Amino acid sequence: MGVLDEDHTGNTNDRLWAVAGIVCLLVIVSWPVVLSGNLSGRGASDDLLFHWPAIEQFADELPNPDLSDYPSATTPGYHLLLSPLVKMGIGHTGIQLIASFWTLAFFALLGWVIAARFGKGAIVLMLPMLGSMYVLYPGIWLLPDNAGWLGVLAILLFALQPASLWKTWVLSGVILWGLIWMRQVHIWIAGVIWLSAWLGSSDQTPTPMGLFSSIFERVGRALVALVCTIPAFAALVWFMLMWGGLVPPTFHDNHQGPNLATPGFILTQLAILSVFFAPMLWPMLKEAWKYQGVWIIFAAVVGGGLGIIPESSYSYEAGRYGGWWNLIGKFPVIADRSPIIMLGSIAGAIALSVWLTLATRRDAWIWIGSFVAFTLAQSANHASWQRYHEPMLLMMIVLILARSSSISQHARRVLFGSVVLGLVLGAVTINSMRSAEPIATQIKPIGMP
Repeated sequence: MGVLDEDHTGNTNDRLWAVAGIVCLLVIVSWPVVLSGNLSGRGASDDLLFHWPAIEQFADELPNPDLSDYPSATTPGYHLLLSPLVKMGIGHTGIQLIASFWTLAFFALLGWVIAARFGKGAIVLMLPMLGSMYVLYPGIWLLPDNAGWLGVLAILLFALQPASLWKTWVLSGVILWGLIWMRQVHIWIAGVIWLSAWLGSSDQTPTPMGLFSSIFERVGRALVALVCTIPAFAALVWFMLMWGGLVPPTFHDNHQGPNLATPGFILTQLAILSVFFAPMLWPMLKEAWKYQGVWIIFAAVVGGGLGIIPESSYSYEAGRYGGWWNLIGKFPVIADRSPIIMLGSIAGAIALSVWLTLATRRDAWIWIGSFVAFTLAQSANHASWQRYHEPMLLMMIVLILARSSSISQHARRVLFGSVVLGLVLGAVTINSMRSAEPIATQIKPIGMP
C-alpha cells in the first residue's frame, strides 16, 4: 500500500512496538473510564441523548430499521453496525468497549505510518492525539467521530501515495461509500480523490503554473476517479431525499449552515497548535521567506480576509461557542469581530504555508486540496465547533512530519513539541472530565453539543 510500506527510520520491529505502545496507552487511558461507568460531561451527554438511543431504536426495529428519522444528526452506519449486538443483549458498557475498537484502529493505522519515519518515537508524536478530548472521548463514549476519521485517514494515505493508480481510486471510492454511511460531512474528501488523480504520480505533479498542463490526460484520470466516487454521492443523495436535508428531520433546525466564521476559526486553531512547534517552524519561516515570500504574503492576505470579513465574536445563536470560542468570548470585540480570530487567522495561514514547505510538491497539493475541501465542508455546518476541526488538524500535522525528509535536524524539537502539546491537551481533557456534571443534571435540547 505504498506509504504504509515505506521504511525511513523505523524498521518493521520498531513499528510494531510503536503501534503496540500506542494502542496500550489508549487502552490504559480509555477503558478504565468505560469500566468505571462514568456518565458525566459532553461525551456522555451526546452518547446517552443521541447515539445510544439511535442504536437502541435500530435494535428494536431490526431487521427493518427506519432510517427516515432517528436521534442522531449523523448518517446511521455506526449505529446500524452496533444495533445487532444490542439486540443480542449486550449492554451499554459492553457496546462502549466494542465501539472503542474504531479508535484503536485509527490510532494503530496512524501510529504505523508515523513509525515509518520516527520508529518508536511515534508514541511521542501520538501524545497530542491521545490528550485531545475531541479524539479521546469517541474512544470512551458512543460517538461516531473516530469511525469517520479512520475512513478519512485511509483515503488520505491512498491520495498521498507517490503513484496514482486506478486501483487506489477504486479502493478509495469503496472506503468513501462506507465513510458516508458513518459521517455524511466527510463527502469533502471525494475532492481529494479527484485531485490525486488530476495530479497523477510524483513525476507528473505540476507546478502552480502548470496545474492545467497535459489537460487531456489529467481530465481523463480525474473522470475515472469521479466515477469511483459516484456510489458515495448516490448514498448521500438518497439520505438527503429521505430526510429532506443534510440531516434527519429532528435536526433540521440545528446543523444546517452556513457559518462564515469557521475558516478563520480553523486557521486560528492551526496557529495555536503550531505554537508548540515554533522552535522548528520559525527558522523554516525565515528560510522560506527568502525564496517564497510572495506566497507567504498571499497566504497572510487570504487569512486576513477570512478572519476580518465575517463576524467572529462569541455567539451561541450563531454557532460560535464551545472550545476556544469560550476563551475568545472573554476578550473585547471590534464591530462583532474578535481580534483573536483576525490575528489568529493570519498566523494560521502563514503557519500552513510553512508546514507545506516540509512536504513534497505532490503532498503539498494534496494538503492544500484537503484543507480547502475540509474547511468548506465544515463551513456548511451552522455549528463551528472545535471538536469537528481539531482531529483533522492534528492528523495533518503528524502526517506532514511523518512524510517529511527535511526535519532530521529538528527531530528533537518535534518530539519536544509533541510532548508539551500532549501534556497541555491532556491537562485540558482531565480538567474537563473532573469538572463534568453527571448527565442526569445536564439534559439539553436535541442538536446541542
